[in-house]
Amino acid sequence: MSLLKVHNLTYHIGDKTLYQNADFNLFPAEHVGVTGSNGVGKSTLLKLLQTQLLPDGGDIIWQPSVKVGYLDQHAQMDAQFRVRDYLKTAFSELYLLEAEMMAIYACAEKSADDSYLVRAADIQTQLESQSFYQVDNHIDAVADGLGITQFGMHTRLGELSGGQRHKVMLASLLLMSPDVLLLDEPTNYLDSVHIQWLADYLTDFNGAFMVVSHDHAFLNRIATSICDIDRQQIRKYKGNIDKAMAQKVSDGAAHAKQYLAQKKHIDKLEQFIAKNGAGVNASIANGRKKQLTRITKLSAPELDKPISIAFKHTTHNAQQVLSATDLLIGYSRPLLPAIALSISRGEKVLITGFNGIGKSTLLKTLVGELAPVAGQIAISTGVKLGYFEQELHWPYPDATAANLIKSACGGLDDKAVRQQLAQFGVSGKLAMQPIRTLSGGEQTKVKLCRLAQNPTNLLVLDEPTTHLDVTVKAALKQALIEYSGTIIVVSHERSFVADWPDRIVDIQAIITAQDAETI
Repeated sequence: MSLLKVHNLTYHIGDKTLYQNADFNLFPAEHVGVTGSNGVGKSTLLKLLQTQLLPDGGDIIWQPSVKVGYLDQHAQMDAQFRVRDYLKTAFSELYLLEAEMMAIYACAEKSADDSYLVRAADIQTQLESQSFYQVDNHIDAVADGLGITQFGMHTRLGELSGGQRHKVMLASLLLMSPDVLLLDEPTNYLDSVHIQWLADYLTDFNGAFMVVSHDHAFLNRIATSICDIDRQQIRKYKGNIDKAMAQKVSDGAAHAKQYLAQKKHIDKLEQFIAKNGAGVNASIANGRKKQLTRITKLSAPELDKPISIAFKHTTHNAQQVLSATDLLIGYSRPLLPAIALSISRGEKVLITGFNGIGKSTLLKTLVGELAPVAGQIAISTGVKLGYFEQELHWPYPDATAANLIKSACGGLDDKAVRQQLAQFGVSGKLAMQPIRTLSGGEQTKVKLCRLAQNPTNLLVLDEPTTHLDVTVKAALKQALIEYSGTIIVVSHERSFVADWPDRIVDIQAIITAQDAETI
């Protein structure tokens, strides 16, 4: 019996249809990856399953008493809570039972009453059966696996960055161990070591889950089946992402073949009808008309729209583009030992280190968004800098994608703006929608399009692949390979940065060395 049955699901955002009479089931212990291009409705599907949104049609039916855990990025957190205390709330029911048991033993009257002692014994049994006395060890194991211990278990939640907050919420959800996990891009803000840990954890998870992710290597590790959203339908495939996509290609080829055969048959019928509508063959033609009306026409195969990404380059003559001396980065206090850094013209440099170590803070300091705690940064004359920030933050969230491109590059008319956006996969009505209404992937493509409008010779990119589907990632990777200028990039995706950076700067090595060396 299925845990979840989705039948004839229909949902619209404005005049855009995400799903039309879509169906699928989720079964016990099934590990499902949710895939699809940017904007098809992957995150929306999880919100519908969690009843944050209501469908326009169809049914979403959970089995009674199924406990569902959803990774909600907008959940309210008490800023004064410390990390460990927040993670303990995952076991709040057990702590309440313990408090009830201790109250019985603390009360002389109750501790002399056999009925209360039986209740206390029952509670003790429940606590032991649910490994209550190993809770602290369990919390420490999950916190360490996700890199939370590295920024402090006693840190107040209000002091956390967005990425750290994401980790704490994910850890809390894993500790709750519900019957079904609904996870939307759980690898965001995780580095490769923590992604590996999460993959192992989910592979061994006894319950069911649905995970939205664009990380194919991650899905290949964790998924036993795939729900792929495409052309307003949700198609379920057995196996990991590689097997699912191979089957999808095969199904697409078969559909195209059937469509062409049907079209040939319909064309033949229509030609006969047109030629023999009157005369001796009129009755036969009428029969062919009836035959034509009984045919359920197959949809025409849709061709994927090509993605074309290119960053304009302007020349720069200085040999050294950027240098840092005795650089201390951070906010109220330094995050790292002093850094010495030198980057030459045309170099493509990858910054690595576990999540939360300070990579984003380093980039913000290098581009001038944060002041150094101490030390010097020198950027050579003539540098034209382009910066991609990881967070999807818009000062004017009601601005349209088209207006955002216009503001980045004056002089473009409406047609040219639409053409630029279409090259990045933001086409049609999407270009005229408020940016806040677009999916995470669509917003990221708008950001990349803005970055590409003006010539640069230094690109500084902080996790540029977050939210992007595999097609756009491939186009972005090729654009960076072909870019003639200097690149400083932070990325947790090994496949994305596998073979093109010239040099790797490992921040962990800087911490270990505990001194400033020219890298």
